[in-house]
Amino acid sequence: MVGSRIGGVNVFGGGLGLYATGKALIGGLGVSGDTSCADHMIAWRVRSLLDLDHLKGVGGVSGDANHPDNIIFDITNGASAGGFGHPKCINTADPSTLPAVRP
Repeated sequence: MVGSRIGGVNVFGGGLGLYATGKALIGGLGVSGDTSCADHMIAWRVRSLLDLDHLKGVGGVSGDANHPDNIIFDITNGASAGGFGHPKCINTADPSTLPAVRP
């Protein structure tokens, strides 16, 4: 990077929106310290424990109404079928074990 400008955006897994009742977006939660997959799942469980996961019906690209902003693991042969895919991480729980979002 000698002679180049330093800057830009670096995206990490583990960030989720916080939603109060009525689907009101009130903030965000970020967790970092493990793989992107583990960070995401920890943030998901913390959001649920805080009762700030009232986004059922908000939409999302995951295709799962119970987990609308979940990580999408659809990468095969180096490409994501839906365009938002994430590679599977080692030693991470099954994403279907995450609690469903609330209305």
